[in-house]
Amino acid sequence: MRKRKNIIYSFTALAMLALVGTGCKKFLDVNKNLNSPTNVPISLLLSGAERSIGNATALGSTLGGVTSVYTHQTIGRVAADRYGGTTDGTWTSMYNAITNLNVIIARGTTESRFAYVGIAKIMKAYAYSVLVDIFGDIVFTDHDKFSEGVVAPKFDKGATVYPKLFAMIDEGIADLNSTAVQPSKPAADDYIYKGNLANWIKAANTLKLKMYNQVRLVQDVKAAVTALLATPASLINQQSENFILPYGPNGTTDDRHPGYGDYNATQRGGQLFSPWMYEIMKGTNPGILTGIADPRLPYYIYNQKLPGAAPENCTEYRDGGFVTIWFGSNGNCRDGSNSATYSLLGIYPVGGRYEDGAGKSITALGGGAVAGTGALPHTFISYADRLFIEAELQQAGVVTTGTARASFAAAIDASFNQMEYYITTYVKPGTAGAPQTVPSIAATTAAATTYKAAVLAAFDANPGKQLELIMTEKWINRIENPFDNYNDYRRTKFPVLFAPAPEGTVSSVTAPDGKVTPVSNDKKYPWSLPFNTNEIALNPNAPPQKIPESFKVFWQP
Repeated sequence: MRKRKNIIYSFTALAMLALVGTGCKKFLDVNKNLNSPTNVPISLLLSGAERSIGNATALGSTLGGVTSVYTHQTIGRVAADRYGGTTDGTWTSMYNAITNLNVIIARGTTESRFAYVGIAKIMKAYAYSVLVDIFGDIVFTDHDKFSEGVVAPKFDKGATVYPKLFAMIDEGIADLNSTAVQPSKPAADDYIYKGNLANWIKAANTLKLKMYNQVRLVQDVKAAVTALLATPASLINQQSENFILPYGPNGTTDDRHPGYGDYNATQRGGQLFSPWMYEIMKGTNPGILTGIADPRLPYYIYNQKLPGAAPENCTEYRDGGFVTIWFGSNGNCRDGSNSATYSLLGIYPVGGRYEDGAGKSITALGGGAVAGTGALPHTFISYADRLFIEAELQQAGVVTTGTARASFAAAIDASFNQMEYYITTYVKPGTAGAPQTVPSIAATTAAATTYKAAVLAAFDANPGKQLELIMTEKWINRIENPFDNYNDYRRTKFPVLFAPAPEGTVSSVTAPDGKVTPVSNDKKYPWSLPFNTNEIALNPNAPPQKIPESFKVFWQP
């Protein structure tokens, strides 16, 4: 992809020189490309880069869609079923965003706009960490060097990139702390923190904590994480400090969450709630959280049908009003049209509707435009995430201060408060075309405190399952950013995932209504994602295409 773009640019430049000869200078001045990143105000470049990175990683994006199926949070009639699928669009979007961030860094340094420079370096480090985590080896040193004659960039090993990202984050923090007089600073053009540099520093430090945890199995991170946790005020400490990208309701432009698209779709079936996650949250999975019903379930799903109501076509997984399909299904009910029957992702994962028991289809409500607001923010890192990371580090013995139980309890509280904060502050269901009054789900509610007590009792009673419980609760909370769950599973092997049948064989599963469905799986679990196909095809310095089932990222055990 990059090579083709560069060849086209080179050919165009040569053609223009041939046409205008020695008189080209004035011609080129008049016909300057105003859409070039070097000519666009850096405020617009920052807004665009933040949105591009969020759109590339959130649930509903290519990466979010693939990894949510890989971690069995969603399922659909998509290539990711049976562990297929590619994420070419993620590679392209992230590198385009990084290119724009490079312009901000270069111009901002020249113009003494160090607040812009610091934010850009932190976002660039985050973007590169995502690329390393999902692809392993990436273009890093040679990226964006066409002006220096690099037309076929080489790939760098992920293990060599990660240390440079920590340095990049520290550089970004230093820029944010600059005392130099600056012509302007980010404000509304910074979608994430609205120019609050103190919160950006907290996000940067929490990103470092996340990345140290990511590599803890292959290097000694004890001193680094202990130092970060020793100064909690330097980390994300409350909901208002969450590292998030807000989305808005439908207005002049459609700024709704990428995962909200099913509410407007005429054909549904590509993004459904997984039976595996449903049964864990309902408390019917025999392996984890058995008998512990999660009060967040009606926030996670919206049922279009009442129990017993007739579907459009046959269904393969139904539990009352909840309707979906199985991962790896070979059943004859998998592909039938059930757009007004399938349960949709609810108010928390995508800003849709709360499950109020009314059993109304979205079309009956007047269409997707009135079904919720779609204004759920995308979460890069939240306060709950930070606490789950701390609990994991303590349980693993990397951190010896505090206790995993205390951090785990605080993380569960924060996960409930995160839902409450997002719903009331951003989604605002009372403003939807079909407004809803949604019950509180804050950590202080009776339902939340009862649930937490049951989970902690299981934690106390099963020392051998403590890490599994921590990672399972984090998996439930992180439904909107499944990329992080994909990382967690590859690092810890938790949460335990649905295994329909050994590779190449067929088994059967039974839904709560008694429906028996044959299921199978064609591939082993992918330990990383395929390289961008255009990059492999067009870049002579790219490595051969990988085998995802055997290619591991450097931090994997």
